[in-house]
Amino acid sequence: MRRIKEYFKKQSEKMQDIEYVKRLYRRTSNEMLVLILAFALFFYFNYNYVLFKLKMATEFVYTNALDDLSNEHLGKDFSVRDMDALTIALYGDALKDEDKFFRLYRQGEFKNELDEMEDMGGDTRVYTSKAGAGVISFTLFSPQALKNVKDRLSLLKGCDTVIIDLRGNTGGMVGTAEGFASLFLEKGDTIYSYASKSGYKTVKNRKTPQLTPQKIIILQDEMTASASEIFIMALRENLDNVEIIGTVSYGKGVGQNEYFLTGGYGFKFTSMKLFTPSGASINGSGIVPDTVCEDGSIQAEMLKE
Repeated sequence: MRRIKEYFKKQSEKMQDIEYVKRLYRRTSNEMLVLILAFALFFYFNYNYVLFKLKMATEFVYTNALDDLSNEHLGKDFSVRDMDALTIALYGDALKDEDKFFRLYRQGEFKNELDEMEDMGGDTRVYTSKAGAGVISFTLFSPQALKNVKDRLSLLKGCDTVIIDLRGNTGGMVGTAEGFASLFLEKGDTIYSYASKSGYKTVKNRKTPQLTPQKIIILQDEMTASASEIFIMALRENLDNVEIIGTVSYGKGVGQNEYFLTGGYGFKFTSMKLFTPSGASINGSGIVPDTVCEDGSIQAEMLKE
């Protein structure tokens, strides 16, 4: 009797194993079917480009024409691996009248630019002027620049006047401009708004101010642009103690997204329109200073150490 029970137990275990194998087989088959279907759909919707890329790389006789085109846009002789970057470059050229900030980065350029941005953050200066004002000077809105300023906040907190030198500051990261603005703004203040294909969004300050000087002086010139202008207008339209000195700023009220491509390439394109806290656009017009100074004499006197 015991042997009979053991026999049926083994048979039952075998049946369970068989059922498990069947389930595994069915699941694997379904997954393979999904992958095949996905590949087929991808190939179907990209058939023209895949065929064009293959034929141009393997059958086109006038390769010198491709080399000239590739050298002009990519800085190197044509390779089928560079076809995607070349296609994007040609597409971008056709759109540059509309989006003058479109750019294809050649091999390694995008990474080099990011590295340079990080290095420029090290140029940040925070000190006390001869007149006793706290001075912040930096050439790009980068995380390193913000860190450098935060590390020296204690020096600025004792100053009744803070001077922020943004001359020649062409922008940088919008997120870093938010961080700088939050040092001065009240919680809930609007920093800026933007419109993108996904809709309209307002960005508000979520932190309490760490610097509350009696007077804020911002120095700008015609190269002050983008994230710099976002920061300036955030302070001007939220605070009543801001004075802007210099010349009319660049007027870049749009923002870009940047992406890496294969082969060390990258590209960026305009993805949003930017607006001041009041909803105004400074794109193409720039920020008009409260005090116009073109020769830099006023600024030089203010910044003396």
